Amino acid sequence: MSACSDEFATVNWKERLSFGGGDLATNIAWGALATYVVFFYTNVIGAAASAVGTIVLVARLFDGVVDVGMGAIVDRTSTRWGKARPWVLWAAAPFAIALILVFAVPGMEPTPTLVYIAVTYALMNIALSAAVIPYGTLNTRMTRDFTERSRLNVTRMFGATLGSLVVTVLTLPLVSALGDDQRAWIITFCLFGALAAVLFFVTFRNTRERIVDTAPPKDQPGIAESLKLAAKNRYWLLLFAIFIVFSIAESLYTGATAYFAQYFLGNAGFAALMSFMLYIPALLGMLFMQPVYHRFGKIGPMIVGAAIFVAGSLVIAIDPTDMTLAVTGSILRGIGRIPIFGAIWGMLPDTIEYGEWKNGRRLEGVLYSAGSMGQKLGYGLGAAVLGWVMGAAGYNGLNHTQPDSALAAINALFVYVPTVLFVLLIVLFWAYRLERIYPTVEKDLAERRAAAGESSMSLGDSRGKQS
Repeated sequence: MSACSDEFATVNWKERLSFGGGDLATNIAWGALATYVVFFYTNVIGAAASAVGTIVLVARLFDGVVDVGMGAIVDRTSTRWGKARPWVLWAAAPFAIALILVFAVPGMEPTPTLVYIAVTYALMNIALSAAVIPYGTLNTRMTRDFTERSRLNVTRMFGATLGSLVVTVLTLPLVSALGDDQRAWIITFCLFGALAAVLFFVTFRNTRERIVDTAPPKDQPGIAESLKLAAKNRYWLLLFAIFIVFSIAESLYTGATAYFAQYFLGNAGFAALMSFMLYIPALLGMLFMQPVYHRFGKIGPMIVGAAIFVAGSLVIAIDPTDMTLAVTGSILRGIGRIPIFGAIWGMLPDTIEYGEWKNGRRLEGVLYSAGSMGQKLGYGLGAAVLGWVMGAAGYNGLNHTQPDSALAAINALFVYVPTVLFVLLIVLFWAYRLERIYPTVEKDLAERRAAAGESSMSLGDSRGKQS
């Protein structure tokens, strides 16, 4: 098989599933940070909600810079394993260790405790960058085929949903079975961390980079020039905004789930049930999305999904204390997330191709960092808002009862604010028009590569004759 045809290769099931295992690993940590870490800090450690919110925001803002730097490092990496795969392997152990340290908060006075939380939470986010940016870039380097990339994205999002489901549904039951104390939290995340490290190794072992680089790594632009080129990519900027809005909404309603379950449904353990109802539709629905995207594209189904999510939120709003309405609304929210989760990460490779078409430079690592950077920034803002609003509303995790103002804040953060953000998502999806011109982008890039290949062959023949 020639290099050109190999770049458009079909990815077999073993490689595809191994690739999806990487996002399963990532979301074991991501699900924990999104759903339980603020609850753990406030209700188990006793840290102030507003302080935790500030720590999370600062760490995520810093990590956004780390993401861009990591993207530039990946662009300049060259090993016998490729550009992205080696980083997936190298980050596996630090990722697992950092996840455990987040929950291994030693018993100290409030100020040293907050310092420990800040340091270990920042380390966890750096470890996420070291794994997630190369892992995501790997998608762009396994094949250029548009359909195959869509399949890879659906597989990875199936893994992501499964990882989030595992950690959100099993964490509280495991903690309860192991003693329902901080030691139980540490043991639980030792198990999750070990599983994540093994999954990253499987991804590294069974995947392959096929893309032939058009320029040596040393000739890749630096971070400043890369960002200038990225700023000229309108669809990269729009997708970055989509990631931020989507992640803020996700951070709010997942982060508020345990609080909502405890104070509105009467038992924090019901958070596992609501998470199950949220993720199971997405887990099952992801299996059937590829034909939908093939028939209707990505944007139309995503708009419909956002509208279904809004409908689910309105069902919960009818009576937040009604378990039946809470479960029904969670199921509708889960159904609405299916087309978004199944396509959003698959849009990033499209913007990379568009950037190469428009600017003549292929910036896989830096451009791919938009997804991770936007996601982390969004989750950081969401977690900060969660902590700040609850702190301002008088919430105290060590008290058995909370003031009405705190309950109103929890209800707003779980139901109403995410609803408004999903309406905004519909507007942003509508403005994303890359699908309409993508066939032209693919055709022009193929012609350029063919012309470049012919030019290289002619140059080689000329040198041969001279010698």
